[in-house]
Amino acid sequence: MKPPGLIVATCFAALAYAGFLATQTPPPPVQTVQAFSLPDHPVALTEDMVTRFLYGFAPVAATIRELDGKGEAEQRKAILDKKAAEFGFASFADWVDTTNTIMVTYHWVTNPDPRQEVDKAIGAIPAMSNLTDQEKADMIEGLRAGLAKVENAKPDEANMAIVRRHLRTLKPFYELWAPPAQ
Repeated sequence: MKPPGLIVATCFAALAYAGFLATQTPPPPVQTVQAFSLPDHPVALTEDMVTRFLYGFAPVAATIRELDGKGEAEQRKAILDKKAAEFGFASFADWVDTTNTIMVTYHWVTNPDPRQEVDKAIGAIPAMSNLTDQEKADMIEGLRAGLAKVENAKPDEANMAIVRRHLRTLKPFYELWAPPAQ
């Protein structure tokens, strides 16, 4: 049997260490997919693709974080291609296109009228007193150009039907792709 003082000292040491760890700020996560990115090549989604995406996201994201800034670009690409292939994707680029297709489709399903969002943002710009008239005009032009890109990227009904069936499970991934406004 251990002396009670040793047990108490061990408990205090463990609590102190846990307290130290709790006060440390975690490093910022590596962005796995570019936020608000349109796919380079939109993908015709299937149920199987969405399932493979859901199962593969965490391992692929972990591999991206592990490789962040390490090795040569070709080495990183080969490792990421291999990891994406483990989940049935032709390459990492295919995984990214599938991810962005799913996220854009999710956005369209949950926000079916992007013009309304953009009009609301444009309406708020004239009241921004900290901007010059040129900056306001540039912002408005940028929003209109972005809206045109988004409207041109509207997914087909088949992709939207598949994503609708997975809204609840896709929501956390969408929030990583399009973080909610603070």
